[in-house]
Amino acid sequence: MEHFYELIGKRKLNCFSTIKNELNFDNTKNYLFDLSHLGILKIEGEKAQEFLQGQLTCNLLDVDFKNMRKGAQCNLKGRVLALIDIFKTKENELNLILPLDLIPETESSLAKTAMLSRVKISKVSNYKLFGFYLNNKENIIPFDLKLSNSPYSVISGESYYCYCLSQNLYVFIVMENEVNKLTDNFINKSQYNGSFAWHYLNLKQNKINIYPESRGLFLPHNLNLHTTGYINFNKGCYKGQEIIARMHYRSKPKYELKLFEFKSDEPIYIGQKLINIEDNQIIGEIVDFCPLMDNKFLIAGSVLFNIPLMVILEGHKLPVELKIL
Repeated sequence: MEHFYELIGKRKLNCFSTIKNELNFDNTKNYLFDLSHLGILKIEGEKAQEFLQGQLTCNLLDVDFKNMRKGAQCNLKGRVLALIDIFKTKENELNLILPLDLIPETESSLAKTAMLSRVKISKVSNYKLFGFYLNNKENIIPFDLKLSNSPYSVISGESYYCYCLSQNLYVFIVMENEVNKLTDNFINKSQYNGSFAWHYLNLKQNKINIYPESRGLFLPHNLNLHTTGYINFNKGCYKGQEIIARMHYRSKPKYELKLFEFKSDEPIYIGQKLINIEDNQIIGEIVDFCPLMDNKFLIAGSVLFNIPLMVILEGHKLPVELKIL
């Protein structure tokens, strides 16, 4: 299929049509999405679970053949390096799904302690990733599955794994030799979209991304990760745990993640500051965004509570009016 790219930061997300068509969903139809911007790291060994327990914010004891988890990798200062989906395929084997542009640094940082834990880290190349948007149980469903709407639940077959992100968003991990069997019907019915449209649907549900340029920039509480299942405060030690726990129990958060829409003819970028036009003080930063039509943007911002609706963005000449979603 012909495709082109939209840039979110430096990350390329593909489209198979215009933005208008990609973001126009028929509520009677289901949609499949190409997620070729994502990759898989496999962690294997008798101590794979124990090893990751000391690296990620979620409780790895909750990950089994029927349940996945979402977690964060943080640095020693408690700042988020990557957001990761974790699922299990075999005993002593866990898989991490994350953007391809974060895999080299993630693999490198994990490898520093992996040898001491006697675990092996490798890239998975014989599976492809797809998103699925369920609107209608009578419409096309991959492999004719009866999908659970329980978040983080996992179902699997001989050639695929599938987990539920939310009530109507799913991720499929499919063996390469079964990909055409999955995609052909959606392509023929014009219900196959790119990763850009998938990004839009996720962002609308407050599911943000970390990018190379935002790696190590944000604390988990400033992204609402403490309210969305990414962090387990009872699991024990992991990188950044002391700072994250101190912030949770001893500090009052000053920032929260909020969704906005606004219109601007000027460029938007990850980490861009939002500035109060009255006193010129910084009141937030752009965490993630999605360009819409007519110079409009959907923005996830880490912002102070009760921010004003008229702000100016760093480097911009004109103020913008925020519409809170």
